[in-house]
Amino acid sequence: MFGFVVADADALSDDEKARYQEVYCGLCLALRDRYGQRSRACLTYDLTFFVLLCASLHEPEETRGKSHCVMHPAPAAPRAWARSTWTDYAADLSVALAYHKVLDDVADGGSLGARAAERLLTGAYGRAAERIPEACAAIEMSMAAIRAIESAPDDAFDPDAAAREFGALLGRLFAYGQGFWADAMGELGRALGRFIYLMDAAVDFRDDERSGSYNPFVALGSDPEAMGATLALTAAETAAPYERLPLVRDKHLMDSILYSGVWAQFNKEHRAPPTQ
Repeated sequence: MFGFVVADADALSDDEKARYQEVYCGLCLALRDRYGQRSRACLTYDLTFFVLLCASLHEPEETRGKSHCVMHPAPAAPRAWARSTWTDYAADLSVALAYHKVLDDVADGGSLGARAAERLLTGAYGRAAERIPEACAAIEMSMAAIRAIESAPDDAFDPDAAAREFGALLGRLFAYGQGFWADAMGELGRALGRFIYLMDAAVDFRDDERSGSYNPFVALGSDPEAMGATLALTAAETAAPYERLPLVRDKHLMDSILYSGVWAQFNKEHRAPPTQ
């Protein structure tokens, strides 16, 4: 369900691109330090957005440096990174969410790759569950609820139920440790989670239509225009709590994610390029 919350690189300055990359690299290093080299496969830009958001909201002390990257070996130059306590929490979430995504993949068909990933992540997930037990318990409950919704009989079909459940989960994860801003971050997480679930369904529309996999847009007989309209309304619901937060640092960078970057895969899948 992730892979959508990414920046629109064309909208960023060189300094913003560098900032985005250093926070991403910081998350990668946090994964390595907390869970080992293999956990870096859990790295996503989605949770980089979360780190940027928390850094702007709380202005925590950041540790900075430069390191050679195993993913970009010599003779590449050392890569700048930035980390804070929010980076560590995002690393824990990265492992927990990736593990449950793998469990879903195993349940859906159990490819050899998914089963191998499950084995590799089991130990890391156990450590994440010790560090963020409430978050992991919430993920387990919500993913079980989503699986039940997606396998419910047709007469119980609610096209928004799974999206709401994923939104509720992301709301709880976003609100954790936010103090005064817990309610606002929870509201943002709920709206963004619902948007992510529906965007995933829209992008997977053709594949799910062919395979018969659960997809609310397929069940409703939606077309790209209808899906786009639903997503636009959901995006507006996400923007409302986001704009109420007192964000200054990296605001334009985060705007490029929330207002244009999140649409990249939908536009690629459903909107033909203009004719010459």
